[in-house]
Amino acid sequence: MARGVRHLPVAVALLLAVPLGACSGPHGTARNVASPPAPSTPGVAASAPPSARPTPAPTPAPTHPAGGATRHFVANTGDAVGPAAGLGYNLFDTGPDPQTVAALPAGGQALVWLGDLGDENCAPPRLSFPQFSAAVDRMAGNARVFGYFLADEPHPRPCPGAVADIRARADYIRAHDPGRRSFIVVLDGTNQCGGAYGCEYAALQPAHSHVDLIGLDPYPCNVSRSTCEYGKIDDTVRRARANGAPADAIVPVFQAFGQSCAASNYYRLPGAAELRTMLAHWAALVPHPVFDYTYSWGRQGSACPTLADSPQLQAVMRTHNLNPT
Repeated sequence: MARGVRHLPVAVALLLAVPLGACSGPHGTARNVASPPAPSTPGVAASAPPSARPTPAPTPAPTHPAGGATRHFVANTGDAVGPAAGLGYNLFDTGPDPQTVAALPAGGQALVWLGDLGDENCAPPRLSFPQFSAAVDRMAGNARVFGYFLADEPHPRPCPGAVADIRARADYIRAHDPGRRSFIVVLDGTNQCGGAYGCEYAALQPAHSHVDLIGLDPYPCNVSRSTCEYGKIDDTVRRARANGAPADAIVPVFQAFGQSCAASNYYRLPGAAELRTMLAHWAALVPHPVFDYTYSWGRQGSACPTLADSPQLQAVMRTHNLNPT
């Protein structure tokens, strides 16, 4: 059964040379983002010029950055970058602001949020293509930038323009900031695929979306069971692989949140032993990802408590991040 709550979006500030306005993500979390372009027909990829949409599949980016070690990303650090870095996190969510990126801890890089494409409302892209390209141009060549987070659970079935919008942006990054990665998180599930599975993985596989990396976020711990459903991790990876996601493009997303103090209460915060088991499943399935993703350091509207609230989970993640096997 598909889970009833979408993956929770990264809360960051996008600092663009255009007027800023606040909008709410799907769970009520404010994001400061550029004012959207004039409304167009929902689901139509009208934001990218035809010249920005080459159709041939691109040459894949290298599997790992120099050095080859897995990097560790955590969402929603806000001003708590230092404490997260102390746990071994070295990839942080930021907007396209060079000063913010330059202020990251030594050895840290930015995964720059330029998202909101093909969300559940099928609204036009939050950033028009000129706004998006201006942000990439501003960051191009910055060695502290690891890559760009383009979409958090886009839904191509109800939003048929989503794939073309993502592809245009991934192609622009590859052409104008080579070496940086394009990244999306894909949900998939029976709610999204008309009672089956696999449609979103098939539609958004790198051969179609041209992205470099795809996050998978099966959250196995919920209030309906006393034990976490670790098989969801195995099933999700199997389905993604069967529907076009290459093994070396998969980014594991770890559950480090619950909802006991949030408005809804379906997911529960894992215990330390449960998180270790979760990590072991991922390690067996995707042993050396380019990066892994912990959701979430800070609270959001439907994520509470989180990693910041649990010293026990922090200890597990410190061991995972600083003592790789």
